[in-house]
Amino acid sequence: MNGESAGSNVVVGVDGAAPALRATAWAARTAMRRRRPLLLVAAMNPPTPYGTGIGLRPDHFVELEGEGRTWLDRARSVAERVGGPADIGTELVVGAASSVLAERAEHACCVAIGGHERQHGGLGSVAADLMGRVPCPVAVVRWRGEADFPPANGAVVVGVDGSPASAEAVVVAYEEAALREAPLVAVHAAGERRGLLHHRGGGVWGEGDVTEALTLAERLAGMREWYPQVEVERVLAKEEPAAALARHGETAQLLVVGSTGHGELSGRLLGSTSHALARSAPCPLLVVPGRTRTRTEENRSRRREKTGP
Repeated sequence: MNGESAGSNVVVGVDGAAPALRATAWAARTAMRRRRPLLLVAAMNPPTPYGTGIGLRPDHFVELEGEGRTWLDRARSVAERVGGPADIGTELVVGAASSVLAERAEHACCVAIGGHERQHGGLGSVAADLMGRVPCPVAVVRWRGEADFPPANGAVVVGVDGSPASAEAVVVAYEEAALREAPLVAVHAAGERRGLLHHRGGGVWGEGDVTEALTLAERLAGMREWYPQVEVERVLAKEEPAAALARHGETAQLLVVGSTGHGELSGRLLGSTSHALARSAPCPLLVVPGRTRTRTEENRSRRREKTGP
């Protein structure tokens, strides 16, 4: 996912809750698929009055450590049960989860967080803090139904617009589709108008905004050269991005979007859309930062090596 971090690991936040265990299962399979180590991180942020710990029982921190170790042991069992990598590390850190995971993300290829129905408390709000702030993709892991393991079928769906972050998301989505041997659905949400236009393979667009169709085509141009095995469906959706992507995510195994971070308004699929999907996506969501070095640069380097400067 991040070309600069060739030897990096997949990091997952652990807090003892069921969503974190689901994120662990997803992260374990992702690490195995990418032949990366898996790092389970439990961040303990104890209530310390006045920042000193005054007024807490003497054994409070011992109990806190025991609780964290229990979380990590449980998560390790899940990772091993779903066929995770042989290299599984654990880390118990005192500190705020968002700060701890942001630091680990500097050398990670992905950080995974369990998707809570309410993004408050525990790790629920951490994903929003990390998106656009860290240099690697952030996965918010949830899926519909009661299955213990993440879905292994369905397409990889990617949101496409004309922004740099979208370009990075497209590269990551192609790579994910290739690794999963899954089809790719590229969705460009063109606005509030109703209706859908589909484009498969070498077909022709029906009535609609040609400019929007060209934006989608340009974003996918050249990718077949690097991922010829990936079957692609192009969709131009005449609705808001979050709604269009959530609808296609209903039957997907992964949803990929780009994000430039908080408060930036360049591109329809950035910022507010990624944050909205982090709260409501029906399948695992991968939010790709626009400034990260991805496989795009690697492909360009290979092309230069073949053709010369």
